[in-house]
Amino acid sequence: MIAISATDKKLTAPMDLRFGRAPYFYLTDGKESRFIVNPYCQEEHDVAPRVVKLLSEEKVDRIITGEVGPKAHTKLQQKNIQIIMLEEERIKISQVVKKIQF
Repeated sequence: MIAISATDKKLTAPMDLRFGRAPYFYLTDGKESRFIVNPYCQEEHDVAPRVVKLLSEEKVDRIITGEVGPKAHTKLQQKNIQIIMLEEERIKISQVVKKIQF
């Protein structure tokens, strides 16, 4: 399962460049796809570990986002979740999906 950090719950929305602060994640495995809410995006402390746990519970093995902080990077590595960083601002979720090879 691949997770893409998203600014909104629609394919035309831009990818969110912030991993832990993204309000949504778009999950896809090439067959099934859905958006999930990031309930921790407004929290002040320990955001990264909780977001990584959430994605791990969703069976995510790759994350596509703009940037990942050091705490999140460590936690993602511990869970064997590959990090793919895109620096393209305002790239739409649908455009990211087209780039994915399943």
